[in-house]
Amino acid sequence: MLRLGFYCFCIFNLAYFSRFFEWKLYILHVPLITSIIALLGAAMDGRLLSTFRSKIGICMAALTALYAINVPLSTWHGQSFHTFADQWVKSVIAFMIAGALVVTFQQCRKALNSIGWGVAIASVLAAYIGREDAGRLQVGRGTLSNANELAFILLLGLPFLWLMASDAGAPKLKRLLAFGFSLSCIYATVRTGSRAGLIGLGILILLAFLRASIIGKLTLSVAAVAAGIALVLYFPAVVQRYATIFGGAESLQGASAQEAQILDAAVSSSAARRRLLINSLKVTAAHPLTGVGLGAFGAYMAGQETAEGQSAKFQGTHNSYTQVSSEAGIPALICFLGIIFFSFTSLRKVYKRAKRSPTAVGKQVASVCYALMSTLAAYAVCVLFDYVAYDATLPMLAGFAIALGDAGTNAIDVAEYSLQTQAPPVAQPAMVFPVRRPRPVQSTV
Repeated sequence: MLRLGFYCFCIFNLAYFSRFFEWKLYILHVPLITSIIALLGAAMDGRLLSTFRSKIGICMAALTALYAINVPLSTWHGQSFHTFADQWVKSVIAFMIAGALVVTFQQCRKALNSIGWGVAIASVLAAYIGREDAGRLQVGRGTLSNANELAFILLLGLPFLWLMASDAGAPKLKRLLAFGFSLSCIYATVRTGSRAGLIGLGILILLAFLRASIIGKLTLSVAAVAAGIALVLYFPAVVQRYATIFGGAESLQGASAQEAQILDAAVSSSAARRRLLINSLKVTAAHPLTGVGLGAFGAYMAGQETAEGQSAKFQGTHNSYTQVSSEAGIPALICFLGIIFFSFTSLRKVYKRAKRSPTAVGKQVASVCYALMSTLAAYAVCVLFDYVAYDATLPMLAGFAIALGDAGTNAIDVAEYSLQTQAPPVAQPAMVFPVRRPRPVQSTV
């Protein structure tokens, strides 16, 4: 049952990060069924509550309690209850499954690889089945119909595809497929026209550059220059959209009528997000302890806009940090940031230990830790431009941080112990004169 639960969890990762069953075969309810089996497997092992003993788990429990208290205090009770029960409770379950069901280091690798393969499926859907809308690539159904969401999902699994592609001990076909899917993810991310996705991709490339060898740094530099030239030559509209990161109305000069329409939408989007950011900060200042209620920011601001004689827009915060602070209060934001911070510190501790280990297992643990830290870095940056605070992504990554912290440390301990016990005897230098050992003193008693 435990083994079945683990493999069902891997299938759930494939379904969650590929979003395949949102637009095909959704009647099978694969994510729901696999998550239930995985939950039963973790419950049978009796480890579900053990995930809350770490600092990450304490922050997760505190955040859940604050969200629960927030529901009766919300300005919109029905929406807050729906957000808590239908989104956040499922996210906490995903956290417990990831932290309890993944026990060994090999299971960690398999589970994280399943995230990479899920993102690979999403990249194929986007690159070969997706369509363009206003010059931006997206999949026509489900959450991936949002270009920003598509870029966000692709970035989260890219480090694990790089990890499989760079694994010298993996089969060549697996490495080749992982490398090809990595290129597909980068292509689809760039084609989405998501400015947040471009910033996140830059963060991932920088992290890969810092850890690469001299030849790897040179290869990455040449590849980045070549990709930039190809982007300018073949996708000029996307480049102009990315140029709005640094300029506003100036980027509209010299553009055609169709391009000007697309760029005007991009500039207007940036202005709207700045306005939403300011409004979310004002709401946080007005309701610092409990916020206005989970999922209630859009309705709250719509009421404010209607009272001021403006048209109600019912928009989200487009920033996960201010989403938590404005909807659940500053204490909830502290817990949310604590989950990210302690996940980083836990992985960093194991990474430093693995770097010092003389074993091959230590190098593998270090690579997996670095990949998961890279994914967390991409998440921390991308959620500055998207409101996904109640999704299962962060709880799952936090659960993996707990599992990898325990399993990685145990794997290193076992490998180092085996190295010490099976090491050949150290050769002693030849002595010119024989050394006579002293005889034990006879007791006279």
